[in-house]
Amino acid sequence: MYISKIHIQNYRNFGDFTMEFHKGLNVIIGANNSGKTGLLHAINLLNSPSDISVNDFNKNLLLQYSKLYSDAAPSIIIEYNICHRIYENDTNDESIIRLLPFLGIKGFEENRYEHDGIAEYNISAQIKAVYALDTKYLEEYKRAVSNEAKDFETYLLVLKRFVDNHYSWNYTNGISETKAEQKSVTEIFDIRFIGAERTSEEVRKETKQEIVSFTKDADNVADFDKFRHDVSEELEKLLSPSITKLTALFENEKNAIGLEKGNVSITSTVRANFSLADAYATEVKDTKSGYSLPLQYNGLGYNNLINIYMLIKLTEIRPGKDFRILCLEEPEAHLHPAMQYKLFKYLRDLDETDGLNQQIFVTTHSSNISAVAGIDNMFMLAYDRNKDGSDCSQQSLQAQFTDKDGTTNKAEAKAHLTKFLDVTRSDMLFSDKVILVEGIAEKLLVPLFMEIYSCSYEDEHISIVEIGGKHFKYFVELFNGNAVKKKVLCITDKDFKWIGSDGNNGLRSYSEYENEKPSHITDLKEKFPIENFSICTQSIGGCTFEDEFFLTNMVDKSVASAIFKRAISDTVRDFFDKYGFDLTAWDTHIEELDGRSRKPIKKFLDAYKSRTDTSMDRTSDYEKLIFAEIFLHYAKSKKGDVALEILTDETLLNEDGSSKLVVPRYIQEGLAWLLK
Repeated sequence: MYISKIHIQNYRNFGDFTMEFHKGLNVIIGANNSGKTGLLHAINLLNSPSDISVNDFNKNLLLQYSKLYSDAAPSIIIEYNICHRIYENDTNDESIIRLLPFLGIKGFEENRYEHDGIAEYNISAQIKAVYALDTKYLEEYKRAVSNEAKDFETYLLVLKRFVDNHYSWNYTNGISETKAEQKSVTEIFDIRFIGAERTSEEVRKETKQEIVSFTKDADNVADFDKFRHDVSEELEKLLSPSITKLTALFENEKNAIGLEKGNVSITSTVRANFSLADAYATEVKDTKSGYSLPLQYNGLGYNNLINIYMLIKLTEIRPGKDFRILCLEEPEAHLHPAMQYKLFKYLRDLDETDGLNQQIFVTTHSSNISAVAGIDNMFMLAYDRNKDGSDCSQQSLQAQFTDKDGTTNKAEAKAHLTKFLDVTRSDMLFSDKVILVEGIAEKLLVPLFMEIYSCSYEDEHISIVEIGGKHFKYFVELFNGNAVKKKVLCITDKDFKWIGSDGNNGLRSYSEYENEKPSHITDLKEKFPIENFSICTQSIGGCTFEDEFFLTNMVDKSVASAIFKRAISDTVRDFFDKYGFDLTAWDTHIEELDGRSRKPIKKFLDAYKSRTDTSMDRTSDYEKLIFAEIFLHYAKSKKGDVALEILTDETLLNEDGSSKLVVPRYIQEGLAWLLK
């Protein structure tokens, strides 16, 4: 038995929200305040309906109280769709009895299947829970709103008064609309909720519940009562001298307070009035030294791990009887990344082998967990604050990568992401916006560019993802056409070849450069014609990020010199110190360079001299381009190192600590689009 779908109206972040779930492991990811905790609490209301207050109403709707709630009181509606598979000859399955008030008769026979000669049914049920004002108090509510609610704050005070006194849950079969008792709802699932703020007390509480359930079993009650009686007799023998003294003391003094007249006497005895739960203790044992300590004396990380593990394993005590749901909020708290990985690999493997024996809902901000949880188990959750009415949206990653018609590359994209969704790349799952870049240099320098552009990627919740090539389509597919409309900016290289490979070694023209349409960019635009995706690439002569960056900063020769020196070899650096950015001097004195340096530089100088465009108005541009090509030649084998050196070069800072660097125009345009 499991919750297959939930529909939430007017609860916390959710205005009108629907989400489907998996039978086993459900990992819900998203930015802060995206609705993850609210979703877990909505599920937990099945077991704990009293955990609700005026603060649980959707605030965006309450703000419109004068329009929406002057003649009608707000209500919260949550519908839970439940699925369960039963077998025709299984007489021990109690689920059908628990679900009877909420079953739908239609389609029952259609959901009968034969498997290995055994008939089985996939049954569906629906619980509709409505938290609403008792209709007897509606007129009183309307008068109070009219007379007292002068603004939102005073309206909240009015609403709180009615919520505290006249609101209650009403339950119906969501299919037939027949009424149901609250008890019939709260007894369907055994829901365990572990919040983000937890201690080892959770372990003790949950394990003791199992001990208590044992003592309530009819077969064990008599044995347990006899055990307590025997313990009482042994304790009485042991404490007999003290009991005799106390009895004599009370007997001698009883008349002083007038007990004798009331035919009352005081006696002393011993009763073992304990439960087995009181005797149970969870301890941790040092496997090297052999000593044991109470759980609370252990480290928070291991306690957290033990807590989660024990709650999962407790389902094996009575499999098939308790239909359990575990709601686990931020399990990464206090856990080392390696422990996070180990725990969720364990959960994922259990889920894949159908061994969880319960439904688990997990909310997390941990990229370590998302990296191992598995794409099929994950859901993205987002809260759109700019949308009219501001509501949550969600996307199942399993559904996102389901290739419905066989004509797309979703299966290929899923395989690629499954392989490469490591800790760094999974950051994009939690951000509001994403920048995809090809290599390490962009990854290092784009944050600086954003700072120069007066944009904090932390404040804007932007994730910068280095994909290690041009496989953008696999990553963009993650956000293609789904409800979670994250903006995705792709920064990619034009990869224009300035020096022809057809025997013509002269520089090609800027007109060819400007008309070049790289096939990978064209393919991306055709494949993803979606409003939340944009591509930017070089525009002033650069063929890669590095040479475009250099060309942009040629406006200040001192800045350009500092950047240039970070890439070139020592011998070329000495040569540059003598002749600077004087192309004629480089050509005149090229023999001063050693042979290893002379050969590639001569190729660039010869290309300049035999360029196809000899117009005078472009001469300066082509001269700069040659130095950009030389810079790229030396930088391409050490892009990350060059970027790091640029980041740490104090000569590239102004007196106030700001950067002297100029952001390339195409990146400025991309950031402007991203921040709109």
